[in-house]
Amino acid sequence: MNKLQKMNLIDLLSEKHLALRKIVTDKDPDQINKTESHILAVLEAREMLSISEISRIIHISRQGTHKSIQGMLSRGYVEAVEVEGNQRDKNIVLTPKGIECNNRMMITKIELEQQIAAKLGVTNVELLKSLLKEDWL
Repeated sequence: MNKLQKMNLIDLLSEKHLALRKIVTDKDPDQINKTESHILAVLEAREMLSISEISRIIHISRQGTHKSIQGMLSRGYVEAVEVEGNQRDKNIVLTPKGIECNNRMMITKIELEQQIAAKLGVTNVELLKSLLKEDWL
């Protein structure tokens, strides 16, 4: 029996999420890790966030987020910008390199979604997307 057959919903979602992130990051030539790819995707959707806000959204510690952001800053994927009226805090934004990386990952995600639809059926994929978009958490 397949190990997934015995899993509950939460563990199934977690397993699939990790596997999908790994596929996306493994295909990227820049070899960013899963956390970095998640941060890039969050920044693309929200444009500008503090490290604390990113931590809350991706559910890892502020220290872990800070470490990932520092690596991404040094490699030019993101930059820190001043927060108007606040000299202490900085917001994190994508650079052109970060946007380019996100675009490449989006192509991989679209291809992956098409592969999943070919296996599960377009109707099932659309149903799954619809259910995940619902406000149930």
